[in-house]
Amino acid sequence: MGRGFDVCLARPEDAATCEECLESEFVACLVRQSGLVIAGVKPAAVFGFRPRASRCQDDMVSRAIDAYARRFAAEGVMMHLLGERGGAQMLVVWRPRLVAKLLESASNRDFLTRRALPATGADALMRALAERMIACYARHAEFPHEVGLVLGYPLEDVEGFIADGGRGSIARGRWRVYGDPRVARKRFERLERVERHVRRLYSEGVPMRELLRMAAA
Repeated sequence: MGRGFDVCLARPEDAATCEECLESEFVACLVRQSGLVIAGVKPAAVFGFRPRASRCQDDMVSRAIDAYARRFAAEGVMMHLLGERGGAQMLVVWRPRLVAKLLESASNRDFLTRRALPATGADALMRALAERMIACYARHAEFPHEVGLVLGYPLEDVEGFIADGGRGSIARGRWRVYGDPRVARKRFERLERVERHVRRLYSEGVPMRELLRMAAA
């Protein structure tokens, strides 16, 4: 496992073995679901991976996650398993430098402190958020909507959703909007362009390693 970090793998349907099929699916999922983190424009992404290959064993999925977590870490991007939800393995992928940048804002630090979350370092914050998400996926707690801040949502939109569950939002797209909808639409459009760009690059043969390094350059 891990070959797909350096080369663009064949399509899952063209893979010769179940392991190759799973790895191809997993890398495609990473590009699709965490493309904005890979591109360096979003601090974190939370998503699920469920292989379509019926012959895949749980240990294959674990090996794939472990292999790519190690390769991502070597490029300054972290990946952690959060548990299972509806048959999918839930993951968080994040860039420490971008999470740390969020903590430069006094407003963000104040919000996190009020929500009983550490605001002194990226690692501590992400560990605390991961613990809350793990508890959620284990059905021991409600979903921690504070995570919206590290998913790149504006603070006013995160606070607004926590306050009323989205009932007072004035627009919706990638998240519920409580501020200027015109600004939000432009932001949504930019994120969509970046996502399409990352997916196109991968489809044209740019491997995961180069995608990650392009963002860090």
